[in-house]
Order: sequence, then structure tokens, then C-alpha cells
Amino acid sequence: MNQEEAVKILDLVVREHMLPATMDKLVPLSFIGAAAVKFYQAKVKLMSQLGITEAQRKATLSDGQNAGEMLLNIEARIGELLPKPEIAIKGTVETSTGRMRYQRPEGITSKRADAARAIKSNPAAVAAIIKEARENEDIPTKTAVLKKIKADKEKILREKYEKETSEKAGRVQRTNSKEAVAYLNILQRFTLALPVQPPADWTEEAFAEATALANIIRKRLEVFHA
Repeated sequence: MNQEEAVKILDLVVREHMLPATMDKLVPLSFIGAAAVKFYQAKVKLMSQLGITEAQRKATLSDGQNAGEMLLNIEARIGELLPKPEIAIKGTVETSTGRMRYQRPEGITSKRADAARAIKSNPAAVAAIIKEARENEDIPTKTAVLKKIKADKEKILREKYEKETSEKAGRVQRTNSKEAVAYLNILQRFTLALPVQPPADWTEEAFAEATALANIIRKRLEVFHA
């Protein structure tokens, strides 16, 4: 199936509100939806070069946004139908006739299952990305939603850490030397400033420099690993 065929099928689903209720139909539709969204993303990027009217531009953008939103609805429905993570890990599921072996639906990897559950469990993040896409004349995507979910979780953890650190600061200052307090403050600022994950793309020179700095830090912190 090519992208244009995928677009026609997803457009029909959007118009008729025909979101399936079963996993065996949702999973194939999700692949069709992903292809349609890619088609619209490429077309929206090229609109300025296609010489189309403003009305055509708005209609194409609206169709693409509807496709993106429908794909998010599909992923959320998949996440709703998937068993809880602990059930999937154990490999069995309770039924009316007893326990049976759980098999992940065809086309659903463990990583994709986690993503679908995350989309289902974070409707506020989905709504925020959809609103942002509408305001910025863009298409909402699963990738954008998952990035926001991750960023929101990191923000919550950071705020919790900062609150706990602030509460401890008074006790530390009362019971330690100025040097110890200053050292601890530097460690705290460093921990907050350093991203959870390093960048995915590096030049060899930049990676070598980062490695050298990491080794220096590791050496200076050896006392804490004794």
C-alpha cells in the first residue's frame, strides 16, 4: 500500500468516525495512519513550492492535522486494550476459564506497547501537543507526544528533587563546614544542569572531549565509591 492509498483510507476513518474497537483492526490501521501522516507532513513542507491557493493550503493542513489526531486516538485505543505491563511481563493473563499465556498482538513490539500505554495514560500531554500543532500550523505526532510526556516526567522529578534539596539545605548548612556546604552546592547544581541522557549525535572531536571531561569527573568522585 502506498502513501496516497493510506491517506484515502484514513480520511474515510476520520470522516465517518470509524475507529475500530478490536486490536486486530486497530494495529493495521495504525500502520496506515502512520503512512498517511508522513504523506501529509511531506506535503505540508512542500506547499510553499506547489503554487496552491490559500484555501487549498488550509484544507491540506487541516486534513493533515486531523490525520495526526486520529493516529493519536488509534494509539491511545491500542494502549487501552493492551494488558497492564505487569501482566505482559509475567506472560499470563486471567480469563473466565483460568490462566492462559499472554501473546503480544502481531505488529506490537514491547517498545511500541509502552508508547501506546503512555499515550493512553497521558491525555493532557496529547491535548497540549494537538493545541500546539493547531496554533503553529503543524501536524501533531506520536513522537512529539512521547517527548512531552518524557519532559513532563523529568520536570516533576526535578521539581521534587529541588524541593527536597531545599529542605535539606538548611540542615546541611547548620551541621557542616563552609567548604562542605560549598562542595555539596556545586554537586547539586551540576546534577540539575546535566541532561538525563547525552545527545544522540556527536562529532568524534566533541565526543572525545566529553569523554575526557567525564573521566576527570569520575576521578574526582572516586572517594564516594570507596
